Amino acid sequence: MAWWAILLVERGQAPGKGLLALPGGFVNPAERIRDAAIRELREETAISDGKGQIPPAMLASFIEDSRTRVFDAPTRSLRGRIVTHAFLFRLPERRKLFAVKGGDDAAHARWYRFGDLSPDMLFEDHWSIIEEMADL
Repeated sequence: MAWWAILLVERGQAPGKGLLALPGGFVNPAERIRDAAIRELREETAISDGKGQIPPAMLASFIEDSRTRVFDAPTRSLRGRIVTHAFLFRLPERRKLFAVKGGDDAAHARWYRFGDLSPDMLFEDHWSIIEEMADL
């Protein structure tokens, strides 16, 4: 498998404080799920390039719609009934990865090499989500 990086945040609050997680959060009442995914990515990682934070429309262009998945097992989260709509953002190849830093409820944000991760490092079922999204 070719080397690839995945953007993860360190959870700053319980449950799962200190564990790695996919950036994400809850949908606001008047918000579309896709827009919430983009908003949460920006809030939790401040993903940026040399010109500043990546605009929502540009991030939206990186979503691979065919790879969108729903994770809805009733007992998948200690927080109660949580349904996750996962979006794969395939960023353009570049010499230097986009800059990121933790924000909102994320203690840290950084790029990880998939081969350096293990299931015990990740919050709840996020390892399984990554495996399915990456189609490993």
